Amino acid sequence: MDGKQVFDSLAREEQPPTAVDVNHAIAAGRAMRRRRRAAVAAITAAGTVAAVVAAWTVGPWPGQRDAVAVPAAPAATAKPSATATPRPTYKGFAELKKKYPPKGKIASVPPLVMWLSDAPRKKGPVLCESGPNGSSCSGFPPLAADEFARRQGRLRGVDVWLGVSKDVVHGMTAVTKDGRKLPGNLTRGVGAGLGVWAVEYPSGADVRKLVFTGAKGEVLQRIPL
Repeated sequence: MDGKQVFDSLAREEQPPTAVDVNHAIAAGRAMRRRRRAAVAAITAAGTVAAVVAAWTVGPWPGQRDAVAVPAAPAATAKPSATATPRPTYKGFAELKKKYPPKGKIASVPPLVMWLSDAPRKKGPVLCESGPNGSSCSGFPPLAADEFARRQGRLRGVDVWLGVSKDVVHGMTAVTKDGRKLPGNLTRGVGAGLGVWAVEYPSGADVRKLVFTGAKGEVLQRIPL
């Protein structure tokens, strides 16, 4: 049955007997069918898009676990770690610290820990040190106006010279007979405008002098040994 016959059949059932342009009606029917097919296609396409969107929304992607969004972890910000003074564990340290409490901070001056205290009955400042060979304290007169540093002693067994210096001193070096320079360790601002220093040297080295320098590397004082 062609289009014209279908139209004639429908026309007899639904239309009153009137004069009708058959060719025009056939064209109108074809246009209606095209609109219906376009509508069906649009609905199908919309359903497909909705399904894709739903799958993208619910399905896991990088940063999700078990279809649940997991926020990306924030990048860790590097922070400079503070260097704390190590806790001394040398023999006799606790007892000496109790007897001669620090006036300022306890300084790490490898291979020792050192601090300043007051002598009993206010007889003057005391330099205390604790290291591999034990712990001890010794008093010393205040530094003179033209004196930048002073050696306080020498520890046998670990081959270390140690002493005190004014805060204007920024560095110290031991110099051997053959001119070799051995850098020491110095901590400023330990207490009462003073710092403490220590220099370890190889066993058998012939150390002849100690050189103390300022902020710009200028020589402030030389102490012969």
